[in-house]
Amino acid sequence: MPEESLVEEVLSIVKRAGYKADLILYPKTERSVDVVGSSKERALFIKVVHDAKEVNKSKISDLRKVKVAYGVSTVVVALEQRKIELEDDVVYIKQGSVLVTPKTLENYLLKGEKPIVACIRGNYVLKVNSQRFKEKKEELKCGRSALAGILGTSRKAIYMYEKGEMYISVDKALRLASVMGEDVFEEFDFAREDYEEEVKDESQPRDAVEEAVFRLARDLGHAFLNFTRLPVDAAVKGNTTVSIVKGDVQDLTEKVEYAEKIATLANTRVFLLRSYKDLRELRRLLEGDAGEERVQRS
Repeated sequence: MPEESLVEEVLSIVKRAGYKADLILYPKTERSVDVVGSSKERALFIKVVHDAKEVNKSKISDLRKVKVAYGVSTVVVALEQRKIELEDDVVYIKQGSVLVTPKTLENYLLKGEKPIVACIRGNYVLKVNSQRFKEKKEELKCGRSALAGILGTSRKAIYMYEKGEMYISVDKALRLASVMGEDVFEEFDFAREDYEEEVKDESQPRDAVEEAVFRLARDLGHAFLNFTRLPVDAAVKGNTTVSIVKGDVQDLTEKVEYAEKIATLANTRVFLLRSYKDLRELRRLLEGDAGEERVQRS
């Protein structure tokens, strides 16, 4: 399937699920986000590729920072991983990012069906619901040692299952299901859950303009995050988020247009930064003194 058709299919799925959705077509190639959508419950930013190997470190970094900057869910939708077909109803975790097939996304958004199997670093695993696990264990009057023997694992692993701090392999999950039933497993609500540690470090400024914005953000106690392959160059996050667009490109009108699409669906503002002179106005906006116009221009 051509990648353009795949993007259109994903856009259709998101719209049919009741989301207000749009395509992001800037930059023209190697974008980090292709589809954005929002509903009353959440906003969803999606990267669409035929083969997940196309999602390199810079795109994954953008997706991670987008999640932090805008408080949205991010998902990669693909058909293959290094020419190997991906399975439906499985959540693949790639460097902390969620990767699913179009069918899995469709089942999740339109039918409310959540996968119970994930693939992490090539290993298929399930998630034990700690509360149900403890209840079943008490019902069966089965101690940790006995359960460890049944599952072929350690008492420490049983303890970790009780705490909900450890995934279980498929073969052990089958043994556990034969004893406790399938309802002991928890679904992967992949658009709501995090599968990585929180991104704590701020981005480092790449030029003098970003350095000035970075210092301003730090002075105000805000976070600064920059992006590589988005129409938005950076975001400053305090109580709200302001998207920064640098006016240093020829196709600025198109860039601002798609930055506005992101801002609208993520419920943020866009600030067009042309020169150092605009920093005073940016400070006013960040401090909450600016007017109501969404795109702030000097």
